Amino acid sequence: MGNLGWAEIAVIVVVALVVLGPEKLPGAARQIGNVLRQVRKISTGFQQELQNALDEPIEAEARQRGQLAVEQSRQGSSPGNEESKTQTEQTSDPPPSSQ
Repeated sequence: MGNLGWAEIAVIVVVALVVLGPEKLPGAARQIGNVLRQVRKISTGFQQELQNALDEPIEAEARQRGQLAVEQSRQGSSPGNEESKTQTEQTSDPPPSSQ
């Protein structure tokens, strides 16, 4: 409960008991619980909306980069790229020994 310790909570409960009386205290506690639940629900919804709004541009850019990477990998394994493979294989062969 934030920065409230057990001593502070006990003081609040005692003051509420004195002010409201034992008959009205349970109803007041229920109402406070309902209000806190609604505030948390609204807060969670707001946080999710804000997070979604911030994540949308990042996700769109990530999708574009992913699609670009997939297209590049498909082009890299295409049959038209055999020429570069054979050139690489030729350069990786050791030179013939001169004896």
